Amino acid sequence: IYARDYGTCIKPCTLTEKEKQALLLQLSIAKFILLKDTENPLEIQSYIPARKAVEISLLDILEATGEHLNCNRPITEQFYAQYGRAAQKLGIINQIARIYLKEITLTDL
Repeated sequence: IYARDYGTCIKPCTLTEKEKQALLLQLSIAKFILLKDTENPLEIQSYIPARKAVEISLLDILEATGEHLNCNRPITEQFYAQYGRAAQKLGIINQIARIYLKEITLTDL
């Protein structure tokens, strides 16, 4: 599993064994990956993609993993450098979400 580093470098993303097992299970349940026959389900190399990357959206991944977008602070320049085109789209979503969240007052809740 890889993550972008500052700039355009890609570096290995370090997960604990427990995190890796949980992620593989989530991705398998979501049918993003398939376990090869007679392979170890605890190893990343034991899986093959079930769909093309272009067919899997960020929303699909967030829903499958139970994660969310963090709109609590503005997007940083480092984020834009790390994630390129995706950051541009996420930056717009983040800014719109922040505008709408700012308009919700305690009396609205």
